[in-house]
Amino acid sequence: MNNHNRPTETGRPCTVLRSALLSLMSAFMVLVAACDGVGSGGTGSATGTVGGAVIGPTPIEMANGTVTGFGSVFVDGVELQDANAATQTEDADGNTTNVVLRLGQRVQLEHDGKGTASLVTVRAAVIGAVAQINAATSEFKVAGQWVKPNADTAAGPLTAYGGGYLALADIAAGDLVEVHGSPVYSDGLAAYEVQATRIEKLKSITAVRVMGKLASLGASGKTFAISDLEVNYAGATLVPATLALANDQTVIVWGALGSLAGSGSALTASRVRILSGPRTGDIVSGTAQFGGVVNSYDAAARTFETQGIRVSIGAANIAPTGASVANGSYVQVSGVFGADRSLAAQSIRVRELDTGDDTAKIRLSGVISSFTDANSFVVRDIPVDASAIVAEAACPGITLTSGVYVQVIGHAQVGTDVIKADAMRCRATNLPPIAMRQMAGSAGSVDQAAKTFVLALPRGISQSVKWRDQTVFTGITAATLSGATVHVDGYLDTNGVLIAREIRVPGSRDSDQYDSKTGGMGWARYERSFKPR
Repeated sequence: MNNHNRPTETGRPCTVLRSALLSLMSAFMVLVAACDGVGSGGTGSATGTVGGAVIGPTPIEMANGTVTGFGSVFVDGVELQDANAATQTEDADGNTTNVVLRLGQRVQLEHDGKGTASLVTVRAAVIGAVAQINAATSEFKVAGQWVKPNADTAAGPLTAYGGGYLALADIAAGDLVEVHGSPVYSDGLAAYEVQATRIEKLKSITAVRVMGKLASLGASGKTFAISDLEVNYAGATLVPATLALANDQTVIVWGALGSLAGSGSALTASRVRILSGPRTGDIVSGTAQFGGVVNSYDAAARTFETQGIRVSIGAANIAPTGASVANGSYVQVSGVFGADRSLAAQSIRVRELDTGDDTAKIRLSGVISSFTDANSFVVRDIPVDASAIVAEAACPGITLTSGVYVQVIGHAQVGTDVIKADAMRCRATNLPPIAMRQMAGSAGSVDQAAKTFVLALPRGISQSVKWRDQTVFTGITAATLSGATVHVDGYLDTNGVLIAREIRVPGSRDSDQYDSKTGGMGWARYERSFKPR
């Protein structure tokens, strides 16, 4: 990881937690073999060769947590380089679809142990139609799962919204939504609910998807429950096929939207994937690092559960000094799995109340793609309010405008998708080898075989573009590129070719509302609600 150019805040290096984060980075998950498809790590190792000679097992490092920024990608404050990684989600038929990472999503990453990711798997907690809204408790229900947005920075990442949503009040019964978050046990519900890290409105879905802890297994009747959802799996494909369902496993269930019955309380499953649970051989060895909410805390036994994993605190170092683990705490845990498949924690970081905590920050690094003024611009598809920054001091000798590379440290704000910047630095030259940027223009000279085209930019400038198998196409396909007006997100390689991470049509992202070229209505709305008159 390249941290030496990070900004500082109030005279304090923002890398004060660097050593802790690096120790977390070196302690990642080897979870295993049960997942034979997306995100599968086999036994947690692979064999490397040099000159044809076998040099022994190479660990497959893994992380699991919440997206808290983009540089590459930040997961619970830890940076991983994902520019050349496949970023996918698993579909109901077992295939995968390329997707673009968004703030607040829950992800699992495989990387090389040095911070370079090869695979990022996006795992939503629930996808389906909103069946019920309880305004009194600020909760809503999707496919039998209660969802609670989070506005408390101590409880975990603030809920990020997308698809036109800015707050719970925007959600209506019948809306199709994708929800990411951590399971939290609710005494009032006597069941787990999802503490949401992201809620996004969707135009359509291909299947209902629910991830959670399996309970009330009825093997003879081929049913089980995930919270208030009864699942009939009689006709479902079970993966891995070598394993049997058991209570307390963490599973993902898919089913057709039309197969939801009983006001969304029953689902006929088409596919069930077992992720984890009390099965022999479930976890073979290795270390783990993940972020989640504490459940089932036992002060006497010094144990708790998070993300379906039982954790033994033991003599683990707990940071920051004076912090304590409790139910509802959002923690980062690293440790070693034992033979009983529980995790012996080596270090635990408890998320603090204020936004000064490193795990509560949002970090953005990239080229400004839409510039309204020095206080209002977009970077990495995230609108930024930099009104608390003195631009001349933060970026001496550099005039902020579109195309300038910036590093922003900020925090989320309730009721808006605009990030409030707390610190910023800029670069006019000496950009990182992978500096993410966005270009817009008309696609021409498309070569389907070579996966290239020429992007005609304003003022007669042209830019060579190349897409890859990992590239995401949004609102357009490779076959319909020729002559289309598109936005391309990517980075320049050593030959000056723009390597596309996403190719999309204008207007397909929430951040397009903040583009001054198209009226900047998002900024007008934000100024009415969040800036002093």
